[in-house]
Formats: sequence, structure tokens, C-alpha cells
Amino acid sequence: MNYMKNMRWGLLAGIGALALVSCAEDDIIPNGIDDGRMEPVGECFCTVYNPTGAAGAKLQLRTEPVSGEVQVGLSSAAGQAVDLKLVYDETVLEAYNTANATSFEAVPASAVELEADGALLIGPKSTKSELLRVSVKPDESMVEGQSYGLPLRLTSSTEGVSVSESENTYIFWVQVLGERPSTQKDTGFITVCYVEVNDNNPLNALEWSCKKSGKPLFDIVNIFAANINWIEEEKRVGVVLNPNVRHILDNRDKYIKPLQDAGMRVSLTILGNGDGSGVANLSDEAARQFAQELKAIVETYGLDGVDFDDEYSKYEEHLSSLWPGCVQYGPEPYARLLYEVKMAMPDKLVQLYQIGQANYGFKSAIEGVRPGDFIDYAYVDYDVLAAPYHLGLSRKQWGEASLNMTYEGESNPANLQANRRNGNGVQMVYNLKPGDVQKTPLGDVAKYIYDDEAVWSGVRHEKDWK
Repeated sequence: MNYMKNMRWGLLAGIGALALVSCAEDDIIPNGIDDGRMEPVGECFCTVYNPTGAAGAKLQLRTEPVSGEVQVGLSSAAGQAVDLKLVYDETVLEAYNTANATSFEAVPASAVELEADGALLIGPKSTKSELLRVSVKPDESMVEGQSYGLPLRLTSSTEGVSVSESENTYIFWVQVLGERPSTQKDTGFITVCYVEVNDNNPLNALEWSCKKSGKPLFDIVNIFAANINWIEEEKRVGVVLNPNVRHILDNRDKYIKPLQDAGMRVSLTILGNGDGSGVANLSDEAARQFAQELKAIVETYGLDGVDFDDEYSKYEEHLSSLWPGCVQYGPEPYARLLYEVKMAMPDKLVQLYQIGQANYGFKSAIEGVRPGDFIDYAYVDYDVLAAPYHLGLSRKQWGEASLNMTYEGESNPANLQANRRNGNGVQMVYNLKPGDVQKTPLGDVAKYIYDDEAVWSGVRHEKDWK
């Protein structure tokens, strides 16, 4: 990496619901809720959200029921008991499809179970509800390989409490995986593995597992990398696939499907490529168009999402006026692009390597949605220990001390231990090669992240294409 280098979308992942009650004028906003979403002064509101952000909005349904959690927070204590209820409502998903030109079907109501029948109670002096569990069981009407929406609406039965008509909804995205195994290990961490496919075969990710659990060591494999470039003949910014990346994608049944069949998710990294275009200088409209192009690639090749790396773009060498679709670079256009990608593909991964303009932090909501609700996972640079940079991004979505395995197999056990001790949920490793050349760093990941041992199968997958 370093060395290579409208309808508000409260529907997606936890910005969605407001309930209004009378309260004192000195009420405060709960931590992590963007002040751009405030109701008029003198009113008190509550928001339904997922404490694990965008990552928690996706439920992977296999052969057993799966569940997620939501919570409601008040801007201040209401001074009275507040009775709220989440109810299943298909019109929520219909509205999302209309607003975003998508066509998701709803999880059948008979497959959904809401804890306590969806009832939520917040006491007079409290500002937060207990977690409410939302469960989905397998249903024969749902097709394996497809994603469905589980639409919920917040209602109130308390006199004097009203619910905002514009932000009273939440959607879980349910991915039907059938018998595809889970990579989830007991510590709750996920490991993201980059494979530089100019020289390496992604199938090597299959050959590493955890001894005690028997689970794959890696949860997500990122194909490194496709590029963002100015396409002169089309006068636009678009996605460029080099021959190595294109070979992997064109032969997905050989290189990608086996990883997915083992339970891993496979994403495509987008990287700058030495011209004036990049992930951090697209206009709003260009970002929407770029997101649609990425969606077409993800759907065509059966990928599980995209990953972004803001390196190698030469923003400062080009005037935005000379590049249609480009604006002054910065964290705001970058956050807008990530938002548009999640809007286009709410059931897919949106991941972020923490470098470039992302290092300034995404501090504001986009269209009322916090960055933590449109970024699934983010991971900071090699050996760096740092708290999450972005509004609403939880520790469980964050990884410190990424591990560059190309440095002669070196590792840093102290940093791996700190990543776990700090309450994070992601460990990133980079540049997987064939064989057991990375036995030491991957052994440390298994030991310090999963309380386990790393096992290599003995199988090598060399690059077998030109």
C-alpha cells in the first residue's frame, strides 16, 4: 500500500428515526449524532441507530436464524416515560427503492422476530434505550445469493410524543448465504487481507486457517487494485482494470468463488493512478456516476464490495476546471463518494484504508447520514495506533496497527495486542504471498487476535497467468 501505492438515507444503518417530546431548552445532543439533523430548538428527539454502524446493518443468513441489534437514544431526558415501538413495514423498503433506483425485495414478515414485539421503553431520566434484538430465520421463499431488506418503522404510543415523518425508519440488509460457512471467530475480530494480484494469486488465502476453531484465518480478501483514472476519450473519470485484475475478475469461478465458498468475502480495491483524478476530488454528480460504475462491476463479477485507497492521485497538478466532474480535493468529496457507493449498494461492503484525505477525518454527516453508517470498516496505516477518525464509526469497525507482511515476515506483537486491547474489531494484513513465508506475522495474528494458532495447508498457488 504505502510503498505501492431526495430522501435522507436514514434507512440504511441507524440514522433513521426521530421522536419528538417537549423538553427543556438546554437539552444536549447525544454523542455521535450530527447536529445537522437537529429538530427545532426546544424540542427533544430520539434516534434509532445500530451501535456497530454500517457493518451491523448487514445480516448474513445461513441455515440458522441470525440477529442484529438497534437502540434508541434521546437528545436529553424527556422527564416522562417514553413508549416506542419498532414495527415491520414494507412501505419503508418501497420508498427506499423508489428513492435510490434499487429493486430489493422485503424479507417475509413471517421470517422476522422483534424482541419484546418491538417495544422500547426509555425512562424519564434516561437518554438511551436497551438494545433491541431483531432476528431473521431462513425462509424457503428467499433465494440463496440474493439480498433482502428488513424494513422497520418507529412508532410512538406515548401522549405528547410524535415521530418525525422524514426520519422514522431503519433497514437491515439480509444476505442469504445458504450453507456457505461463517468465518466468524470467538473474539469477534475480522481480518482483512490484501492480495497484490499483479504478482500474487488470491487463492493463497484459502490455505491459512485457525487450528482450534478450524475457521479460515481471513474474513475479507481485497483484490489490489483497480484504478480511478481520467478517461480522455470519454471525458470522464472512471474505473480502469489492469490486465491482472481483469484476469482475476474474468475468471471469477477460479479465483473468487472458492474464497466465497469458504465463507470469505471478496472486495475490489480502488486506487489512484498518477493523474489528476482520485477518490477525493469528484463532484457530487461524478461521485454518483462512479458509484453506479462500481455497482455494475460488483454485480457483474459477483463481488462482496469495494475498498478505497487514496494514494498516487496528483490532485495538486490539475485545475479542477479543466477536468469535468472534478472539484477541489479534500475529505468532503471523499466522504460523498463513499456515501454514494453505499447508497447504490447498501448490502455490500464499503471499506477504507486510512490514508490520504481520509486522514483529515470525515467529521460531518452526508444527507443526514454519519460516515460510520456508510463505511463498514476502516483500518489505519502500518504500525500506527490511533482512535477512529470519522463521525459515528465505532471501534468494532476500526483497525489499528495494520501489518505489512512484506517486510521480511516481520510482525509487532505489542501492536497486535494493543489493537485488541483498545476494543477494536478489525486487523488488516497486506500482500499475501504463496507458501509459509509469512508464517511469523500470521502466527502472531492468530495468537494475539484470535487466541489460536495459524495453520498453513502446505498448498502453494503461484501466479498462473501472464
